Amino acid sequence: MINFKSILSFLVLAFGIGMMGFSQNMKAIKSEIKSAALIEQEAFKNGKCSKVMSMMHDSITFLANGRKVPSKSVIEKFCNTIPRPFKTPTIDKLDIYPLTHETGYSIKTLEYPFDEDSKMQEFVTKVWKKTEDKWNIIHLHSTVKKVPITYVAPQNEIDNFLKNQPIIDTHIHITKGYQDNEDYNTIDSDIDMAKIKWMGQRLDENNIVLALGGGPLKYAKLWQEQDNRYWSGPRLPCNPLREQDEPCVDELPDIKVLETLYKNGTLKYLGETSFHSMGVHPADKRFDLYWALAERYQIPIGFHADKGPFKRNMKETPNWNEAYGNPLLLLPILKKYPNLKIYLMHYPGSYFNECLEVMKKYNQIYCEISAVSMFAPKDLWEPRVKKLFEEGLGDRLMFASDYVGTIRKNIEIIYNIDWLSDDQKRAIYYDNAARFLNLSDLEIERHYESVKQ
Repeated sequence: MINFKSILSFLVLAFGIGMMGFSQNMKAIKSEIKSAALIEQEAFKNGKCSKVMSMMHDSITFLANGRKVPSKSVIEKFCNTIPRPFKTPTIDKLDIYPLTHETGYSIKTLEYPFDEDSKMQEFVTKVWKKTEDKWNIIHLHSTVKKVPITYVAPQNEIDNFLKNQPIIDTHIHITKGYQDNEDYNTIDSDIDMAKIKWMGQRLDENNIVLALGGGPLKYAKLWQEQDNRYWSGPRLPCNPLREQDEPCVDELPDIKVLETLYKNGTLKYLGETSFHSMGVHPADKRFDLYWALAERYQIPIGFHADKGPFKRNMKETPNWNEAYGNPLLLLPILKKYPNLKIYLMHYPGSYFNECLEVMKKYNQIYCEISAVSMFAPKDLWEPRVKKLFEEGLGDRLMFASDYVGTIRKNIEIIYNIDWLSDDQKRAIYYDNAARFLNLSDLEIERHYESVKQ
């Protein structure tokens, strides 16, 4: 009788040995490509252009900043005429990626000083093919660009600046505790309390004296009850398909229950709004009662004013409509409820011009700088922040982190905007939000006292 277990074991062993052999071969291929790449680079650096040309296939394709170079002879002419010696690069990195036993590619990253305000960055991608035991370049693409020099402050400089400096975080997410989260699942036997305690540690570490956060009503009440640094409230509307919104009993909470909770101080915040993710227009009449309630009690509202996030689970948000994150949709609402206290989340993002328009029309509308400033290129979002100040609206920009565990990173982003004065940075960290939230002199004094070292 055939022993299938033995056969299966043999196949598994053979597969494992085969994969091990493939991995070892790839290491050898990587070493070969690296050796060829270094020889070609050294020849180019020293002006040995005939050697460089010998390592390029006759039918090589060559692109410079996206434009195709017509022939190999043009490459040779460039090699012979480029001024030498080259500047010493501040970054010189070579990465090798073998694909098969006969192909692979290399990526060379270079950075050179240009002047006191800018630097040159070059990325060179080469595709290598082995023929007759010789590695040749069959494709080469070089991209060179000038970029501004960005000063990054050392950590001790930031630490010194933050001494005795309270910070208000205007964007966190309140959720249940997750048992599989290794950051906090051993802090407390009650996983919900474990998360609250862990978040409290993050607030302590970063001088966060007050944090605005929205989530399921159950946890909004719990977090504010357990730590008075939270101003919490319900996410509006909540999403029954989204685990982060559990428990989401009703998309919109009972208005009478909600009024009682705001009236007695159990809740102090409303948001983050999810109109775009739920595919619901902000001016839908179902929200009138909530706008009226927020105006009556001067509840701060966080309005998601961006098209993103762009990586999302569409099973959770089948009705996603990015157009409903446009803050211009708030204008008819503000006309009806002119004293609403709203701040626009993710200011430097997709709708930054629309944010400016709404803020110019209504003096009580503020904004915060989160997510976009961490994930988008600085040369995209920083000019938009500068525009905010040029329009005279910089004193309405507030600090926010959005993502758990990124508070310090977001603090550093603000500090490293080098054209901001120290007073402007301190205003973003605390003063602007304190004004927006109408904090009393006593509360402000208490906040400063709590971070005094």
